[in-house]
Amino acid sequence: MSLPPGLAEIAVIDAEILEGKRFKDEEIWISYQPFLLSRGYKLRPRYSPDWQPSWKDAAIDSTKIHLYEDAIAPEIGGADIMDARRVADNLHVILKKVKTSSEELQIAQFLSSPDVSSDPRNHSVPIFEVIHHPEEEDLSFLVMPVLLQIDELPFRRMGEFAEAVRQYLTVAH
Repeated sequence: MSLPPGLAEIAVIDAEILEGKRFKDEEIWISYQPFLLSRGYKLRPRYSPDWQPSWKDAAIDSTKIHLYEDAIAPEIGGADIMDARRVADNLHVILKKVKTSSEELQIAQFLSSPDVSSDPRNHSVPIFEVIHHPEEEDLSFLVMPVLLQIDELPFRRMGEFAEAVRQYLTVAH
């Protein structure tokens, strides 16, 4: 019996995670881990060079592997974005890998500048910090807050939803 299209890939990925394998997209973050830690940002244990899966010594039911934090791998194609903890205050942040010469970096820095970020019409994601990699001239990391997915927004009242739509349309205008 063959698996439906798309399910075979998921089954392979689940088996690889269960075995404690890391994906190609993750290898680069393992190489960045010591540098980012020296700058005050700690990646999940999975990205430590000497990582061993926390479930290896436990007899686990493979359907419960998602309960282990270090079993969480990035989405396929998500090689440029990683979550981390800021060591100083344990704040959960997102690190985004960008080219230092990119317009994206220039625009993000402009929108996060004190004058522009204080404008009430500015609803862009704030940049906490830009970290330039010392050995790779055209590599920087944007440090940003963790945001919710649009379909996970915790609206409690219709007015909150209306305000979110108003802000979205202000930006789109």
